[in-house]
Amino acid sequence: MAWLHSPVVKDSDRATELMEELVLEMESRYQQFEKASCADLITYNQRSHQPLPRIVCIFDEYADFMAEKEIRKALEQSIKRLGAMARAAGIHLIIATQRPEAGIVNPIIRSNLPGRVALRAASEADSKIVLGGTETSAAYLLGKGDLLYQIGPQLHRLQSLFAKQIQI
Repeated sequence: MAWLHSPVVKDSDRATELMEELVLEMESRYQQFEKASCADLITYNQRSHQPLPRIVCIFDEYADFMAEKEIRKALEQSIKRLGAMARAAGIHLIIATQRPEAGIVNPIIRSNLPGRVALRAASEADSKIVLGGTETSAAYLLGKGDLLYQIGPQLHRLQSLFAKQIQI
């Protein structure tokens, strides 16, 4: 897939390296922004002859990677930095997990994720972890594409597509 920045990563050592590379890319972009007197990617790309692309990092099965204690600290550090600062640099994180446990998706990481999508959650406790606060609605969704989308304090109930098989 030519549009990928790197091949799909399946092992935790390579995931740690890739997250550290993204942090370095973010820092490099901020240095470029400073030289060009810009605050963010949009302004930089309007002024630059060599615009920078947006980067989207999809981190699937997040809980599985965080289960390994040796890798966890390094991954959390990178994700916290990227979550706090990377959006203005045009680097976006999508973190997905089937096990939204409080110890896995810690409050600092949750607070730096501006949008949240919840499919049907197994319990009210899982719903509270995904959506924050006391919001238990995800435990009562219908399934098969029924979802909640939260941006800031606003919660929207939506219907997504359901595809049994996707061919690329």
